[in-house]
Amino acid sequence: MKKVAVLRCLKTSASCAATGCFKAFNNKANAFERYQGEDVQMIAMWTCNGCGDSMLENQEGIQKKIERMKLAELDVLHLSACTSKKNEAGEKVKCPTIAKIAAELAAAGIEIVDGTHH
Repeated sequence: MKKVAVLRCLKTSASCAATGCFKAFNNKANAFERYQGEDVQMIAMWTCNGCGDSMLENQEGIQKKIERMKLAELDVLHLSACTSKKNEAGEKVKCPTIAKIAAELAAAGIEIVDGTHH
């Protein structure tokens, strides 16, 4: 069974219930269509601990979350569409905090997929 998780932005989570991410997963739509015909389990929908003014006080907590993903033997981490924001030029740019998390998990052999839905 393939173990999948979604990582989303703390700032966005204040106004997002992740319904688009779950709809995509449950319907095997968009980015999740790659799993059609496979036995897949969503093991986590987790939130970054923030950046800039939104940073949570307990920043050690994000490392605990990363370690939990490794211990859970996560196969694929989807980075929610909210983890990229438009810069001044109107180009989508990955959040640096999310990019660091993704890099650490990729180094542990976990596949990283950019985006969960459009």
